[in-house]
Amino acid sequence: MYKDSIQARREIARNFTALNYRIDPLHWQTLCMGVNRDLQAKKLRPNVPVPSRRKVIPFLKMMHQETGSMLKAILAFGFDGPWTSSGGSFRLAREIGFDIVHYAKNIHHKNGTVTFLEIGAAWAGFRAEEAASHQATISGLAEGFREQLGESAFLHFTNLTPWHESLPKGVTEHPYVTAAGLCALENRGVQAGEVDIIYSQAAAYFEQDYAAFLRSAARLLKGDGVLIFNHDPVLASAMDEVAWEHGLRLVRRKQMGGMNGAIARYHRLRSSPMSQMVFPGVNRAQDEEVVCESLVMSALRRSVEV
Repeated sequence: MYKDSIQARREIARNFTALNYRIDPLHWQTLCMGVNRDLQAKKLRPNVPVPSRRKVIPFLKMMHQETGSMLKAILAFGFDGPWTSSGGSFRLAREIGFDIVHYAKNIHHKNGTVTFLEIGAAWAGFRAEEAASHQATISGLAEGFREQLGESAFLHFTNLTPWHESLPKGVTEHPYVTAAGLCALENRGVQAGEVDIIYSQAAAYFEQDYAAFLRSAARLLKGDGVLIFNHDPVLASAMDEVAWEHGLRLVRRKQMGGMNGAIARYHRLRSSPMSQMVFPGVNRAQDEEVVCESLVMSALRRSVEV
């Protein structure tokens, strides 16, 4: 695990350098911890409800059961947050009334092609244990587009470390890619303005540089493309401002509470948001009122002149 962790850090740092992206030291420290958690989570069964570290004995028992080693269980105690290996799930999208599979099929029917990207998909439903209930995962999406995969349907997902040795044609894992560094995918066959749906069930939540994440996501999305992810509710207002600056319009937000935080759904604007820019200190409603009043006064003056 130590060697894999070092390798992952090197590759992520290399991606950041290629993007000319400078990461804050504290952010890097948190990211390195995330790499270790990612490596550990790979060894867990999908959707394992691991107790909080505050409950020391139950936590160690569960980790010992999952890893088969008390030493590994103790080492896992040093990493931040409760452990789980979700394997990818579209549940959060359903919570806000968005059916990813149905939407993807509609897009494909309408445009003749569809491109999907999930951030931090882990097993993405391709692990044997998940075969019976993989419909709400990338593997289920792949099954639905079995005949179109690699031709007109393209499914991509990122992870902090490699999780898969092989995948079906048209399904691509992009290891060593963070939410803030999504633009690295442009060097891996994903073109800017090409993606129809970007989804994350947890990875974006832990991304500290949400501005870089939103900017990168907006760049990859097509006009009218959809971005769905969960985040810390405290950041909602700040995120909305940054999102708007980069052409993303908030469609819906739902407060979930707990580790799920808030779920947000943004749509990519077709036109530049500059034409709809909200300037600091200017109330848009009042501004429109002034414009209307000005037009009326101009019309009255013309009437008097005539």
